[in-house]
Amino acid sequence: MGLISSKKNPDPEAPSSTEPSFGKPKVAPELGRLLSTYQLIPSFKECAELHCFADDVEKAKLLPPPVPPTTKKHEIFDINKYKKVDERAVKAPSKLLKQPLSNLVEYLTEGLEDDLSKVRAIYRWVTCQPVDSMKIPNKEPSQSHTMFQLWRIKHRKGNYAQLISLLCRFAQLPCIIIHGKLKGSTYEVGEKLDEEQHYGEWNAVLVDGNWRFINAYWGTCAEGGTEEEMWEVVDKGDGELKGDQQSRQLFYSCDENYFLTDPDQMVSTHLPSQPSWQLLANPVTEDDFTENAFLKDRFFNMNLKLKKPKKCVVMCQSETELVFEIPKERSLNLDFQHLLFRMKSTQGNLPRYDRYVFLQRTNDETLQIRVRSPVADTFRFELVGKDVTVRDKTYDYDWIAIYKLVFGKDDDSIEPFPECPIIGWGPGRAMMEFGLAPMSHFGGEIKNRDDGKIEVKFGTTSDKDWNKVKIHGELVKGGGESEPLPDHVIHRVENGDVIFNVNTPKTGEYALKLYAKGERDKEAKNICNYMITSEQKGENYAFPRGFQGGLGPKEAFNSLGLRALSHQSGMIETDEEVLEISFEKTNENIELSLSLTGNTIRPEMAKRLIEETVEGNIVTYKVRLPQTGNYGIKVMGNRGRGNENVYDYVVQYKKSHKKKSKPSQNAAPEMPKPPPEPQVQRDPRLTEYIQTMKKAIQEQNETDLELALDDLKNLGLPTVKDEIQYGETELDVMRCRRELNEATELKDMDALKSALQLTKTKNVENRLTEEVVRAKAMLDRLRNIAKLMHAVLGLDQKTIAEIRGYQHPPPAVHHVMMASLLLLGHWEEETEKIVKRYKDPDFHCTSDWKNVQIALGKLGKDSIKRKIQELKVNDIPLDVALGARDLIRDFTLDQVRMVSAGGATFYIWVRGLTEEIEKRNAEIVHTVRPRTSQRRKEKTSLG
Repeated sequence: MGLISSKKNPDPEAPSSTEPSFGKPKVAPELGRLLSTYQLIPSFKECAELHCFADDVEKAKLLPPPVPPTTKKHEIFDINKYKKVDERAVKAPSKLLKQPLSNLVEYLTEGLEDDLSKVRAIYRWVTCQPVDSMKIPNKEPSQSHTMFQLWRIKHRKGNYAQLISLLCRFAQLPCIIIHGKLKGSTYEVGEKLDEEQHYGEWNAVLVDGNWRFINAYWGTCAEGGTEEEMWEVVDKGDGELKGDQQSRQLFYSCDENYFLTDPDQMVSTHLPSQPSWQLLANPVTEDDFTENAFLKDRFFNMNLKLKKPKKCVVMCQSETELVFEIPKERSLNLDFQHLLFRMKSTQGNLPRYDRYVFLQRTNDETLQIRVRSPVADTFRFELVGKDVTVRDKTYDYDWIAIYKLVFGKDDDSIEPFPECPIIGWGPGRAMMEFGLAPMSHFGGEIKNRDDGKIEVKFGTTSDKDWNKVKIHGELVKGGGESEPLPDHVIHRVENGDVIFNVNTPKTGEYALKLYAKGERDKEAKNICNYMITSEQKGENYAFPRGFQGGLGPKEAFNSLGLRALSHQSGMIETDEEVLEISFEKTNENIELSLSLTGNTIRPEMAKRLIEETVEGNIVTYKVRLPQTGNYGIKVMGNRGRGNENVYDYVVQYKKSHKKKSKPSQNAAPEMPKPPPEPQVQRDPRLTEYIQTMKKAIQEQNETDLELALDDLKNLGLPTVKDEIQYGETELDVMRCRRELNEATELKDMDALKSALQLTKTKNVENRLTEEVVRAKAMLDRLRNIAKLMHAVLGLDQKTIAEIRGYQHPPPAVHHVMMASLLLLGHWEEETEKIVKRYKDPDFHCTSDWKNVQIALGKLGKDSIKRKIQELKVNDIPLDVALGARDLIRDFTLDQVRMVSAGGATFYIWVRGLTEEIEKRNAEIVHTVRPRTSQRRKEKTSLG
């Protein structure tokens, strides 16, 4: 081992002088020894027993050898018991800086009898010294003063490990300086550790017969970020991580991770040059240290265990998986987020990087993270987390593990995961706090390989009246276009359980978001989310509209004195063509009625499918279900005050195709049937059915036509094949026309795609030219809006930062951002001063631009990107859209693009959105006055 002068290193841990001076105080014989794993000064001799160098080898031999401690840190140290020790150390008088170290140690250890308290006092005093910001004279202080040691550190002539060693010496505490390699601020995950760049020193102190690790330098300063020239931030997950994770600033606060650190935690970032000073029974090799997963302090704080991958560099094709074990007793209190960085590359583009990461708890004990990429490139993945029960204001998300992910395959078929909600995936704390517990699905992902029909069940853990809790679910399409799919989720409360039923339209990935609003809540809260992965064979229709408030009995059911006799559950699955539903009335004055809805049923025709019979106080309804599909049934009651909803059902009907049973082999053979007699007279029903079919076609009555066709088919006559084919073609035309018109009216992209595909499949496009043209035009408009939204969502952080970074933004930029924020609900009052003189070419924005900067700087659910993504065009008032249009009217796209590329993207978004809203309101747009201020509306309402 060479002298320290041979270690040319810019790290502040490494002193640059040949023989570090420890001052010239008198050293009493009873002082502790100076120990180091390298030859600190030439007079030091090697002590083989301790695997180090010492100023007095014979006395050093009396110390215990470096072996694993017999206890863990948490077994011997409780920070709450050392508050007084800490307070005294932190409040040490500044005059001690101009006195010998012995005086400082005497002050710190006064009244302390045990080794642990003395070590604690020394550590706490050192870690509260703001050396970098402390006013220390450039001129060398007196070597007899404590200030001299701080001066040495600031001028890189000494380091924290040496200071700790000196203080422990005066406190008669055996302490050794350990040197080796560190995974610190200069370390990039997966790289080979350099002898100079990654060099560092730390300590081991003998406490009650066990060697314990201390790194006062790391305990004083927070680690820096990543190499900004090499990586770019592409995702910070949905957690609001405070502060700039890439900053290299030093924060002077005591980090408890580096006081009495357990060996298994220490070796994740510290590799002693002398293996025995790892204090491990099985020391790791340098190759292992380099290749092992880069586990950070929060990993050990949370008591996590790594399942896979064990190496810090992960080579994969298009997707990889990371798995951690969570302590079951703390599972709900641990919150995890992720950050993703991408190696800067000119190849490929991922518009929403966060969408390529899926993080879930598969159960109470396992955390699973899946990362995928459609492009071949290198990414840096960082897992961060915190314990939500910790109330310390300085406690926040911190690193758990860092990986380098190398994807080796370009694959355009790889789509992003559904967007991750704020509270993450799977049952968690939000759900438990609301009083629900999972009964059917305990992880964050639901896999369906059958028919795309899923039932998610929760038990209730509170005594609240769940029939009064407003609950609803939402299904959102995954992939490149994240779109809500209305009416694909329904729910009911049965026997104290809350049950959701989901119909996924087709194969793919979806987000199922569940919401609940209690009696005291101002708005519904997102309580649980699942990612649904469906590999279903066919397609599913949406549930009937109007049933998202919950199935089963309503509040009026009991007050009207009714009892359900046939079906207590609001969800009915049947293969019978005729469904019977019965109720018992205890009040003869109550009148019941039933309405039927479905994808193929027109309201005016539904009554023909319902038959009511009354026997005493029993009311029975026979409901004919025309074809396979989803139907909605609402039962209404009237006690003289108008109709009241008393019961809601959703029926999933699948037409039965039962085959006739084959005769038993032992059964007697059937006698041959005589040949059918020639039909002399035509079946009189045939004429009636054909006339009914023609009338239905003439009246464009879809339901009557379907019933007539069923009747014709049931006759079983081969002679009516042409009539049936003609009727089915007309029925296809009716259905396609209805679906095209409804989808166009609803402006639903999925419904439009489905209707256009159905029209093409049925080969009736030539019969519906006008409807197809309208539908395609509307689909193009919706795609344009989605394209504009994705252009904004695809803006990287640097572009947003460029807009936000303006201190005096050009008028074009702040008008575009003001129009963008107006569409998102920010009125002119928030930024009105910045546009007072926009026609003056020399005008630049004043300090009120900060309002726009604040809006652009928000994270998580309040971020501008999140608000744009969740914005629904129909929710934007016409007058507000016209106001936004007017705000950008005086600027062209080229004018905006010349001063800001990001501003140009927002400009195109505002212009496209406002033009679409004008088209949707073409009939009344000329009667509406543009509005940018909330005040005008208030004055109107008051006057």
